[in-house]
Amino acid sequence: MNNKAVKILIIEDDAFVALLLREFLTKWGYEIVDVISDGEKAIEAFKEYQPNLLLVDILLDGPLTGIDVVSEIKKIQDVPVLYITADLDAAIIDKSKHTEPSGYLIKPFDENQLKATIETALASFSKISKTLGQLKEELSMAMMQVEELSETNSHLITATFRERALKQELEATKALIEAQSKKILDSINYSLRIQQSIIPSAEIFSDALGKHCVFYKPKDVVSGDFPWLLKKDRYVYYGAIDCTGHGVPGAMMSMIGNLLLNAIVQNGNECKTPSEVLAELHKAVVQTLKQDAEGNKAADGMDASLCRIDFEKKELLFSGAHLPLLFLRDGELETFKGDKFPVGGMQYRNRNTYSDHTIELKDGDKFFVFSDGIIDQVGGEENMKWMTSRLREFILENQSVPMNDFKELISNKFDDFKGDHKQVDDVLLIGVEI
Repeated sequence: MNNKAVKILIIEDDAFVALLLREFLTKWGYEIVDVISDGEKAIEAFKEYQPNLLLVDILLDGPLTGIDVVSEIKKIQDVPVLYITADLDAAIIDKSKHTEPSGYLIKPFDENQLKATIETALASFSKISKTLGQLKEELSMAMMQVEELSETNSHLITATFRERALKQELEATKALIEAQSKKILDSINYSLRIQQSIIPSAEIFSDALGKHCVFYKPKDVVSGDFPWLLKKDRYVYYGAIDCTGHGVPGAMMSMIGNLLLNAIVQNGNECKTPSEVLAELHKAVVQTLKQDAEGNKAADGMDASLCRIDFEKKELLFSGAHLPLLFLRDGELETFKGDKFPVGGMQYRNRNTYSDHTIELKDGDKFFVFSDGIIDQVGGEENMKWMTSRLREFILENQSVPMNDFKELISNKFDDFKGDHKQVDDVLLIGVEI
């Protein structure tokens, strides 16, 4: 973060300490919005200036201590806080930990350590504010930096009080980061259990589709892609759904999409075609996310490749929102393209329409629906995307492989192609063999 863009509010009743902090921070390029010595006025100043960092005297004189002030401010908005104290001990840490401070500044100040502590606090809070999917990696890097800094300083410090206080401060900061990391990871893992509970099990897929494969590889712990399946009367509905984003935001959209799809297909006595389901899903997403409200420019939604199979009649109906279906028969691979409109969003102003493709099925037919994560993956010797052409070539090369064995085959191929590259998106492919 650019120092000039950082606004700092100093809450300190010692005029000398406040002046010293102002001089240091001004020299380093920070903007000091105000210096306050009264707790109630400090809360009002926070509301007015909305600073990016608070430097707070933990033993502030008056009816409100520094801890009281921070507690009230954090009810309004979370903001990084550095407590100013002359003595850091277990009692102070225990008394202030419920306010989740970013660290402590020990008086008298060491200029270099003061600067490092402020920069560390701002950097750490900035990382915590990013998406939860990125936070796991960023927190790990921050912890490594703290450990490296702690190790480096262990070779430099002597037995002086100031240097011992520095070590305490670093250990306290590390403990805070570790606690925050654990809390976030616990939340993500709990979200995974919730998402897994809505995804049909392998037994449900086998019972409904017979010979099939589901290749499902989220980019992060939770996924914006999800396989969906529902039986109604003699029909089996299923599809590959690719929601906006990945990680936790994508997973939230996947929960909405799954619930809406179930309701649309189950409601009423008639068995809707895939295009009718997509049309109703589009309207439901717009209404659920209030995208038709004035001033709402959100384009969140999903792409979908949706199928309805009648095994008695041997008939397949397909409809797609951006996503296609690949159909293999007698060595010929045909592409049925989805319509150009996504599900959700108001960019087409309710002109989102979808069409059905009807395919009469024969024994031995194979067909595949998939999200774009597999074809957008970068890898190979040329560092290029996999592309639909490579996926088509792979299917044709392995057309004699039974569908029940296809998952392991394409999973190995994907991992070999990706190599050391990062996975760029959630990946989902569903194949069915008649």
